Amino acid sequence: MPITLEQVRRFLGRTLQDPYGRAFGKVVGISANLRDEVTGVGIEEGNGEFLQCPGDRVTITGDSLILAPAWKVEAEEFRKEFDIVTRRLRALDELFSVGDIQKDVYEDLRKQHEDAINELKGKRKEIIDTLSQRTSTLNTQLRQLQTHLAGNKMLHASGEFDDMNYKAASDAIDSGLVRAMAEKKDVESIYGYLQKLDATQGPPAAQQPQPIPQTPQPTPPTTSPSRDPVLVLHVRET
Repeated sequence: MPITLEQVRRFLGRTLQDPYGRAFGKVVGISANLRDEVTGVGIEEGNGEFLQCPGDRVTITGDSLILAPAWKVEAEEFRKEFDIVTRRLRALDELFSVGDIQKDVYEDLRKQHEDAINELKGKRKEIIDTLSQRTSTLNTQLRQLQTHLAGNKMLHASGEFDDMNYKAASDAIDSGLVRAMAEKKDVESIYGYLQKLDATQGPPAAQQPQPIPQTPQPTPPTTSPSRDPVLVLHVRET
């Protein structure tokens, strides 16, 4: 359900976060339609750059405004659409198999849903490519953070970093590691789900209506036709 301007206006001028706790930037503008639904959010990223994000990427959690990553929104939309179209295809085939839908109507409806499946295949590939790139970026970030952490430990142990500055840097690195690992876990989970879907397999095969088998009636036992009794005469010679 879209959030409304009434709900989000209190965040104007405040910092918003991503789902992993990273500060993303400051809200500098909010767009809404005539139904009061938020359609876009203007963000100052903290480095002088401005970004316009669609309203469907924004949610409210407690007292925080959360901006979901684009890949997460796209993956969730794909999952919902794919689930709906596959369930409808199964229901359509079941109805046709028992003769509840005429063949021409069935074929029209099935073609519509097959076209939707083919379109979703293209979206699936795009999302997988995006997730692969994000995984690579996160792996680089994790490696850099771990390298900095090890270097700081070495320089602190050698007396070149004082305790206060070392602790501040270590806390920042630890938070960065936790957030990057949490996002990587989500990315890998969605990537695994998409990979399990067989992209080369088309929609479920069309069903042909099968006649309902008739219950066989018991065959009455056959009886031999009745015959007149046979009279046997014995003749005695004298």
